[in-house]
Amino acid sequence: MSDFNANNIRGKGQANSTIIAIGGGKGGVGKSFVSTNLAIFLANMGFNTLLLDLDLGAPNVHTSLGEPLPTKNFHDFLDNKVESLNDVLHPTQIPRLKMITGANDHRDLANISIADQSRLMSGIYKQKSDFIVLDLSAGTHTSTLDFFLMADYNLITLTPDPTSIENAYRFMKAAFFRKIKRYEQQLSLDGLVLDLMKNANEKQIKTPADLLRAIETVDKERGQKLRELMTDLRFQIILNQTRSIKDTQLGLSIESVCKRYFGVTTDFLGSIEYDNSVWHALRKRRPLLLEYPHSPLYAQILAIARDLASPHLTKKVI
Repeated sequence: MSDFNANNIRGKGQANSTIIAIGGGKGGVGKSFVSTNLAIFLANMGFNTLLLDLDLGAPNVHTSLGEPLPTKNFHDFLDNKVESLNDVLHPTQIPRLKMITGANDHRDLANISIADQSRLMSGIYKQKSDFIVLDLSAGTHTSTLDFFLMADYNLITLTPDPTSIENAYRFMKAAFFRKIKRYEQQLSLDGLVLDLMKNANEKQIKTPADLLRAIETVDKERGQKLRELMTDLRFQIILNQTRSIKDTQLGLSIESVCKRYFGVTTDFLGSIEYDNSVWHALRKRRPLLLEYPHSPLYAQILAIARDLASPHLTKKVI
């Protein structure tokens, strides 16, 4: 079976919705927390928002929203029990916010076939919400990377913990090379890229940015075309569970390092403080923003949501 190519489904920028993907290198960094609360804020701003739990084998977004596990889910669509994703949409207690989840006792995202992945991505592209938020599974499986790369906004959630930072870099590197792979055959660069990587030391290729420069050196025209195609990969960093000013400053350092290392635009969207109310809200099965609206996290997440929604805010008022 041939490798998956998202370019055969739909190019970036053609969706009916603005897609936001939240990824990261490991579990426990707050991807679901960030995903659900961003979705809540976008809905509160007046945007029709769809939250998709793409950790298909271990869904938990419904718990963060304080909702029961839906009776219909992604797997009903993949198993042809329903005709479209519209048939598995579930409303939530938040006006203008709907969700789709996976099932606890079913196959997980890592085991999804290329055909099913293509169907699922096509179904997502056909949705007509203002925003679609993708809560991705942990790790760097190719299907997770493909869902991450289909988005208009590529968010990385991490904590100040050194292992989290290391795994976040690993995730971004995997996403970078997965995106290059999409265009290798299209630009007839697959042989060149393979040769350069085999001789990385000789060619002084130490970073992904070095690889782009090396391709341009060997083949200026196709190298420039590849760099142009790579410009729509824009990493956006959210630093979660910060406890000090030093932690917050770390986000800016990561932004700077990523710009040099990957050679693509990287933005530090902001930090979210450690707050014990997150744990209390989860225990109560209530969204943090509803249970603790006076938490400092409210303003921090609102600022990130407004940043992402700013191109659309001329039509909406909070």
